[in-house]
Amino acid sequence: MARSKTSWGYLPPEIRNEIISLLPVLGGKCSQLATVSQAWRSIIEPLNFAEISLTVPRLADFNSQAVLLRKRNQIRYIWFQVELKQYDCRRCANADRDLWGLDNIDNQFIVDAFESLFTTLSAWEPRGDLVLDISVYSPSDSQHWFKYLSFCSDTNLDECPSRREHEQEITLMNDPDHGWIAGQQIFAPDEHATELTFDEIMGEGPFDDEEPEMQWWRSLPLVPVVGVVLLRQQTRRRWKPVALANMLTRFPNMKELCYEPWREWTEIETQTDKRKYLLDPAQF
Repeated sequence: MARSKTSWGYLPPEIRNEIISLLPVLGGKCSQLATVSQAWRSIIEPLNFAEISLTVPRLADFNSQAVLLRKRNQIRYIWFQVELKQYDCRRCANADRDLWGLDNIDNQFIVDAFESLFTTLSAWEPRGDLVLDISVYSPSDSQHWFKYLSFCSDTNLDECPSRREHEQEITLMNDPDHGWIAGQQIFAPDEHATELTFDEIMGEGPFDDEEPEMQWWRSLPLVPVVGVVLLRQQTRRRWKPVALANMLTRFPNMKELCYEPWREWTEIETQTDKRKYLLDPAQF
């Protein structure tokens, strides 16, 4: 078939090279451009897969698994989103301490999520240069008292759609039941609501005590492809020192850890401080 005068191949080589030189500026924003030609694909596709978001459902999807395995050498950053189930106002205002904390469903979901992630990444080449950014949250966290919360990857905070949408919505926010009037938070959340959003990860299960939890973490396969681990303040829920210490043993090539914990204001602060030794870099 004869090429039309508007086709890519009809352009002079110098024009094509000039256009191609501009593609990296676009990054992964124009993934459909990869279909223009093999030359475009060779540039756009690595940019598309360099930084990805990975959810638990995607990890369980066979098609997604196949893509991950096929494109693994192009992936440099993974934002792993452990998205807990949503909750309503009956839970954010619950004063029954026996019902505080993540329930069995969420705790087991977290366990299954990390088992799936570590099993998948353990099969990758031991490059030691992958950035693993871990977030644990519920979509409901920003729908009650803490409406200013947004959830984004660490690489596109300025372009985060949810953040821009939140800023626009908050200016019109009226939710007196959660302390918001005319876009301003007039009343601070009470202890129940705060504890729900800043809860301890796997604090109430599925393990009966720390020993079986440590054994579980250490039973997970090693993940030598990871070189950097990010645990940002975006995750309000608290990591137990024993959980972190044992999780990090699964990254033998980890060169950098970015850990941004929220400060405790209860008696739990004392317990956390006593276990700082568990996060001594010399152990990893």
